Amino acid sequence: PPAPPAGKVLSSGRVGVIVQHDPDDDELTYKLEFPDGEEPRADWFAKAAVEIIGGIQHLSKTAPANGEAPLSGPAATLDQWAPTRPAGTPVEDEAFICMGTRAPICPPSARPAAWAPPAGTPAEDEHFICMGGMAPRCPPPASRAASSGPITLEVLQGEWVGSGGVQIAILGTDVAMNGLPLKQHKVQLREDGTVSSIGTLWQLDKWADNGGIEFRASSTRDNMECARLEVWTRKGGGGADWSEKMQLMGYGGSSANPLGRGVEGCMPGTSGAELPPGYAGSKDKEEVSLLSALVAQWREPTTCRVRSRQVVPDFTNRAQTGLGIELLHFVARSMAEKGFQKRSGTRGHDIPVVVREPPGSAAHTEALAVWRKRVAEEPGFPPVRARDDDEVFTSLGNGHFFQALNLFATEGRNINDDSVVYAIRNDHELREAIEGGVPSVVLKHDCPRPVRAKIAALLNSKREFQWTLNEDGSVDVSAMNENADYCSQFEWLSKGMDAVQVDCLVRTHLGIKDSKRIEG
Repeated sequence: PPAPPAGKVLSSGRVGVIVQHDPDDDELTYKLEFPDGEEPRADWFAKAAVEIIGGIQHLSKTAPANGEAPLSGPAATLDQWAPTRPAGTPVEDEAFICMGTRAPICPPSARPAAWAPPAGTPAEDEHFICMGGMAPRCPPPASRAASSGPITLEVLQGEWVGSGGVQIAILGTDVAMNGLPLKQHKVQLREDGTVSSIGTLWQLDKWADNGGIEFRASSTRDNMECARLEVWTRKGGGGADWSEKMQLMGYGGSSANPLGRGVEGCMPGTSGAELPPGYAGSKDKEEVSLLSALVAQWREPTTCRVRSRQVVPDFTNRAQTGLGIELLHFVARSMAEKGFQKRSGTRGHDIPVVVREPPGSAAHTEALAVWRKRVAEEPGFPPVRARDDDEVFTSLGNGHFFQALNLFATEGRNINDDSVVYAIRNDHELREAIEGGVPSVVLKHDCPRPVRAKIAALLNSKREFQWTLNEDGSVDVSAMNENADYCSQFEWLSKGMDAVQVDCLVRTHLGIKDSKRIEG
């Protein structure tokens, strides 16, 4: 019989026997078997990728979709050979499996009416066998990622998925989130080469039980154990479960490629849609109940009017970073442009929560010393007006609000526009707030520091739940009503960030690019 036709692969120069030919498919036209012993031993090639050897210009179709046997040599012994194989086994050699090439078509004699795979055959992804379709490529062996020992820069390299679904890539000390490079937040190392933090966003804590890495969302390592937990896990191989989870978390459609999006809005992975139904409602109920219980336990019996000149920040707030200078001036400028929004019922400014500190107490001394140091380092803050022998109030909520009032009381200037001077002018309600004080919920000075930190965190995270200020000035902290009014993303994000992060947010919101306060 005549020798089967041969073909030469133009890209590699390999020569093989043409065992199958499909002239109707320009992309997968020729299947070549190679006698040189190299891998792959057989593969499909496009029409333009193969040069026919031997002067043959036209070949007949050798593997039609109806299952007719090829016209080349292997077909002659097909009927005799097929019965010796287990029922349903592909006729051609099985080197195609895991090579990504086209699977052979089983002849009718090799396919019983009720086909079942031999015992032990994998249950998934077997539909391609005997169908002539493309075989899947086997994934590479899973690497044995470290899950103990020092966390070095080398360990951190590669792709990760954060707790909320954010996709993180580490290359050297560069960090990218959802494809966007974090220019100001690179991997920070200690002197011994172990990882300390991701810029001022996350402080590295330890290995997680699941083999991931635990971070704390804090700009400093001081008391970072109180900050929100963020767990990074190695990015999966793209299985069905992982893909479904990513879809539920917002990584679908245009969100799958953040850099290619043309729609302004939330980044994927921020919706919390992966949580079970009713989770948010039950979590809100638990946290609001906890906040009300803690405030009721430690508050003084009556609501008091507190003057801003007596208020300094309580540094258990915002991950012990105090106030953000940019946010402070944003609040003050908003008061100047929109007028002071006096509290009435559930409308107007938030009801402040402060701790009374008598002169001589340890917290009184510490709060004044820390705040004076911050003010000396940052001239944009209003001057400290409280004296050592004054009773002071440390703010757990509304710290920026009180210091904005102090900017008006001292006629400070805007840090980004020196021509803007904060003045009371004809705003009578603003003057009343500065001179007469603001109705506030006051906690006892022996309220423990961990309780203060928890109350401060809950006041920020539950901003949409509000107390009602009654006409007699009293506040019932046992009941909080949810405010479903519109809230901008900027306002929502500003509540949960520490001082460094919130300043970055404000500069981005206002488009400020030239400032001495920009780090990095």
